[in-house]
Amino acid sequence: MNEQETFAKLMPLVRQVTGAKPHEITLGSYLMRDLGAESIDLLDLSFLIEENFGVTIGPEEFEKGARERLGGAEYERDDCLTPESLEELKKALPEVDPALFRPGLKKVDVPSVLNVAVFVHLIQRKLAETPKEEVRA
Repeated sequence: MNEQETFAKLMPLVRQVTGAKPHEITLGSYLMRDLGAESIDLLDLSFLIEENFGVTIGPEEFEKGARERLGGAEYERDDCLTPESLEELKKALPEVDPALFRPGLKKVDVPSVLNVAVFVHLIQRKLAETPKEEVRA
């Protein structure tokens, strides 16, 4: 499934959880800032993605790769992500404007920087990793 096909299949799910109109949803739309999603909406979106694409998105999915690449180094300090963590998140989430990964960003604030493209590309990666007989899409 290419990017446009994945986006087309994801858009109704984003609309369902945010109430956004189709013209408001682009790959660059930030779910919280632009579309008004709340944390619970992102959880709902994860469940809908699992139902519709057959892939699971865990609660810390977007941070997992960054933590692994840190190799035991400190991920957060004084409730804020370390500079090393911010750099790894920039690599893990290339779809996000790097300026959003600024000093003082807290782990709890990571969902606020997620845009539609992050979900589209994560779905594509997970579908590519899943054996075809396991995909329920």
